[in-house]
Amino acid sequence: MTLYSGRMGGGALRRACVMKLQYHLPRPDLREYVRAYYLFEASSRTVQPLAAELGNIRCIIRGEGRLIPPGGGEMPVAQTTLIGPTMSAYALEAEAGMRAFGVGILPRGWRVFFGVDASELADRIVDLTGLAGSCARQASEEVRNAGSLAEMAQAADRFFAEMLERRQAAAGRYPTALEEWLARPDDLDTLMKMMDCSRRQVDRLAKRYFGASPKLLQRKYRALRAADRILFGGAKNWMEAAGDRFYDQSHFIKEFRTFVGATPLEFANARATLAKTAQTERRRLTLGQHSAAL
Repeated sequence: MTLYSGRMGGGALRRACVMKLQYHLPRPDLREYVRAYYLFEASSRTVQPLAAELGNIRCIIRGEGRLIPPGGGEMPVAQTTLIGPTMSAYALEAEAGMRAFGVGILPRGWRVFFGVDASELADRIVDLTGLAGSCARQASEEVRNAGSLAEMAQAADRFFAEMLERRQAAAGRYPTALEEWLARPDDLDTLMKMMDCSRRQVDRLAKRYFGASPKLLQRKYRALRAADRILFGGAKNWMEAAGDRFYDQSHFIKEFRTFVGATPLEFANARATLAKTAQTERRRLTLGQHSAAL
């Protein structure tokens, strides 16, 4: 099912770009670990802002693309890359004809599949085969040779099922209370009581599964929930979007831009159309499974 197919004005691009974004759920036994699969296609060169994300995999089927971090520069995307959780917004630059298969990795799946702390790869991209070896190479070839998104998803399902069988026992206990706290964050003392852990232990678990300290994660998901209120909560002004967790309007705008990649007004006015479309469909697909922030 195609969720978005439209023309985007280009500013410096000076021409329209047609992009397609399709989503597919993993099989039921993998949905605690994998959020969704997607297929992205661009008919002409485009640059799109992307909000701070969970970890994900991108498999380039055709063409070239680059990730542009907030500080400038660029990170070329290899054929099959693992991207750690991002702690700020960045941009995707896609060349004409680019076609890519992507996978959103939930925090519960991070340690199971990759065996490293999420913080080790936060805001970094690496070759997936360096962590997962020959089975990742085989899966990526199956994805590239597939005739449809459904076939790509089946190849990915086989890969993750194999990784789950191989590594699940060594993954450790998942901090469900931390996920619950991020959905409704309170102070850190509350989090320590919920987890029955010391501050140091809480910090270590947050970095292991989510890629950063609770304080930074709190900022990240606070901004993402504000974007969620703009899209789905009917927020009519900045105060309704911000909730009660920001000092003032300037603080809200600064944090929103840091983690979402646009001002609240730009976001509401559909400047980041692809990001909004992705967020809308992910929410529809995962409703009842995970919080909007995750």
